[in-house]
Amino acid sequence: MKLVIPVLSLETGGTRFIYQLANELVDKGHNVEIVLPENASVAWPLRTQITRVKELTPGTLPPADFLLPNFYPTVFPAWESKKGRVVRLSLGYEPLWVNETEKARASYLIDAPIISISQWHRQLILQGTGRDSTVIPGGVDTTVFKPLPKLSQSTDRLTIAYILRSKDHGYTWKGAEDFWEACQHLSQSVPDFDIRVVTPERIHSHAPLPYKIVKADTDIEMANFYAQADIFVSTSYFEAFALPPLEAMACGTAVVTTDNGGNRDYTKNKENCLLVPPSDIKQLTQALAQLLTQETLRNQLALAGSQFALPWTWRHTADKVEALLLQLTYD
Repeated sequence: MKLVIPVLSLETGGTRFIYQLANELVDKGHNVEIVLPENASVAWPLRTQITRVKELTPGTLPPADFLLPNFYPTVFPAWESKKGRVVRLSLGYEPLWVNETEKARASYLIDAPIISISQWHRQLILQGTGRDSTVIPGGVDTTVFKPLPKLSQSTDRLTIAYILRSKDHGYTWKGAEDFWEACQHLSQSVPDFDIRVVTPERIHSHAPLPYKIVKADTDIEMANFYAQADIFVSTSYFEAFALPPLEAMACGTAVVTTDNGGNRDYTKNKENCLLVPPSDIKQLTQALAQLLTQETLRNQLALAGSQFALPWTWRHTADKVEALLLQLTYD
């Protein structure tokens, strides 16, 4: 099949879903072309055809069997182009966080099938628009995201890993203040731990505790970041899927995460992670203290997480997308 994926950029966050899916679809023999603005960033190696255009318009999109727009501004050019069947690949329900709420909602009301990426995400779309969708979850590349020796084996200090997103760049739902407040409380009862952060926006946060910024521009660097830590923390208020906790599990690192909705399909509290309510500083602090002081529990969660993540492959994601598109072809 000829597949065209229009994107605004392939830089950070949820666009990793597109990059992984596109490469897997190429490996399955499909002709995949990513179309993006001429100045847009591409953070990961793509095996697809890449076409840069002045701007995404109906006229700049090539013909295809299917067009797979994602973020809401890419939907309208794809739909208006009439150059192939449109299937909306939703990576998050945008009316929750963008300023153009009505325009974002309208992008779900066109007569195109929708792919959502978790059951919670599906329900959000259904409640917000009345439209159902096909759930196809993300995955993890376990040839890259895999266990490695922990830094604590050489430092004798346990390490907490965190992805720090910038509010100034629009990431208002990531809960960074909650993370720092919990760590501050934690340091009063469990003083000996290190904090390492990845900051995609290259920000230097004013934090109550010392921390080290780790450069992680590639999947291998990101995998090392997860795997070398003893605990990975995610504090989002909501996510459509949330790749990082699953990737950290695959790396054999114990996970503490908020119940952000989208991670419910793969998180099992006290089995492969510790789940806490969003914005609950007390429970977040207690969960971190548990894992810092209880080595057996930490190791049990790390092992269970790494085993649980194994079937969650990007090939499985691509298989499901392919099956849906083939079904639509013959309907």
